[in-house]
Amino acid sequence: MENKKLFIHSKTYFFITELFVGIALMGIEMSASRLVSVYFSSSQVVWTIIIGVIMIAMAIGNIWGGRQADKKPSYLRLYLELLFAGSYIVLIPFVGRYVIVGVSMLFALIAPNSLVIWASLFSCLILFVPPLLFLGKVTPSLVKYMMGEKVSGKVVGTLEALNTAGSIVGTFLPTFITIPFIGTSNSFVLFGTMIAVLGLIFVVTTFIDWYKNKPKVVDSTEETSTELKKKNKGMIKATILTGIYTSLFIFGSVISFNVPFAFWKNGTSIKEGESVYNYLKVDRVGNMTTLSTNILFGTQSAIRDDFSLTDMYYDYLLISPYLVKENPKILILGNGTGTYATMLKEYNKVNCDITAVEIDQKIIDYSYEYFHMNNEVKVICDDGRNYITRTNDKYDIILVDAYTSVSAPFHMTTVEFFSSVKEHLNIDGLMMMNINMTSNAPGSINQALCDTAYSVFNNLYTYKVYNGSGIEAYAYNGNKDVLYEVEHATYPTSLVGFSNVINQLKFNLRKHEDTGIRLYDETADVEIRSMRALAEIIRDYLDYYIQIFRERGLQGLIEVLMQ
Repeated sequence: MENKKLFIHSKTYFFITELFVGIALMGIEMSASRLVSVYFSSSQVVWTIIIGVIMIAMAIGNIWGGRQADKKPSYLRLYLELLFAGSYIVLIPFVGRYVIVGVSMLFALIAPNSLVIWASLFSCLILFVPPLLFLGKVTPSLVKYMMGEKVSGKVVGTLEALNTAGSIVGTFLPTFITIPFIGTSNSFVLFGTMIAVLGLIFVVTTFIDWYKNKPKVVDSTEETSTELKKKNKGMIKATILTGIYTSLFIFGSVISFNVPFAFWKNGTSIKEGESVYNYLKVDRVGNMTTLSTNILFGTQSAIRDDFSLTDMYYDYLLISPYLVKENPKILILGNGTGTYATMLKEYNKVNCDITAVEIDQKIIDYSYEYFHMNNEVKVICDDGRNYITRTNDKYDIILVDAYTSVSAPFHMTTVEFFSSVKEHLNIDGLMMMNINMTSNAPGSINQALCDTAYSVFNNLYTYKVYNGSGIEAYAYNGNKDVLYEVEHATYPTSLVGFSNVINQLKFNLRKHEDTGIRLYDETADVEIRSMRALAEIIRDYLDYYIQIFRERGLQGLIEVLMQ
């Protein structure tokens, strides 16, 4: 009696495989961008590297899978490889952070000037190429196994359609569902599990069928006996590999489940989460609450419990109400957790009408939950440029605070954007800009932003934050001189420590020297310039760990990283 054909050998199972491989492929790509952006930003350069590496891996996998299917077609091998790929994927969240830091340290030593490009490239090669090579083998292998020598356009078209449909699902799933609700680490675990389970079901079912129905060598010829022994040996080897891969999968799933990106410490961590736009980490440092978004290097928001000065760049923005008319109307583009707005209300006690725009709703939620956001401030969830383009309102002060320590949204860096800001300022209104980046080299992102803003306002002044890496820029919509207004500003003497802030500004404000750089919507190369700034930050940050490695070796470095 003929054995009944197994479901795992049917077209249906192969079609299911193709669909879920498509979902996992794009899911991994989207999750990879979040994992890498925590360390290298989410700029177009980093996205280019991620997409390029993944496409190369898939192309090589396609060629490899097609040739292997022609020479030695094997269902079992393909699904064993899927089990391995799934096991590898679930390990990425845990292993990835150490790979990225290790690779970054290496290139900080050998290629410091292009650290970000090389470090992100080799990190992606190590983390994503091995599993994606095997995912790339799936389509050509299934075409061969399903049709043999007779290739059917219908079968090929169905497989390609299912792969595409899966890729569409995999594109939207991480962004709108898995990353915001279960996090990037668990997204990798989910997509790795999809692949691993497909492989595990196939190989386990195959083993059960084989060991239950394997032929016995009784009166077989010597040739048949040799072939049966060879098959038995192959099945034993496959069983061992299945055990190893399954153990690796279980270990990886457990160790990577809910693993935090941030294995560094910045005070006491009280919240770690993710949104559609950002990785978010809230910490307590003394009497201060801080927020880090996306990057390992730097704090994006901070506020003290008593609303006193933070010794950060926010302090130098608080002079703004005293540089314009009383009871000013203020617009903040890039509110973050609302430090500037809240301190104007709580520390300065200024009677002003504040509208704050922040693109990330989860950060807005955090601003009320952890950062004492003042309820009198009107907070709008929107893109800064989109809002200022749509509104007809005019303001006395506009703060542009949409730039992180390593990246700037290109559409908020251009002549067109700053022209729109100027159009929404009243005469003698003040534009302020926080450029929270390290690089002050010729042609840096800092220089490009200041040059571009200067081309619109013509009277830009800058202040280099004395205990930080950023630059604060100030410009009037009119003929007022910033330095003169700062020197003659009248402010309450009751504000503790504020006189020191004023003195710092008086003695360190500098009129911007234009070098002629202009960023336009069509040609804003902010990603390249931001990469240079990030490379400087990483080099400075890694110098400490490089010194530890030189003095205490690898074991000493691991001990420091794990503290």
